[in-house]
Amino acid sequence: MHETPLNYLTNWRMRHAQKLLMMDKSNISEIAANVGYQSEAAFNRIFKSKTGQTPAVYRRSKFLK
Repeated sequence: MHETPLNYLTNWRMRHAQKLLMMDKSNISEIAANVGYQSEAAFNRIFKSKTGQTPAVYRRSKFLK
């Protein structure tokens, strides 16, 4: 695996969040909670660091394609 358990969990959460952002109409804070974040701000920060986009921008870009 070559990654720490925390990195694995974070990456799994972000992949799951990406799927939810494309398929689920829930708001960002609900998706953040669904993937295990109590703070929407923390979720936004980590999501952007992993994907290069905020969750809202990611969602909009996927709906336009």
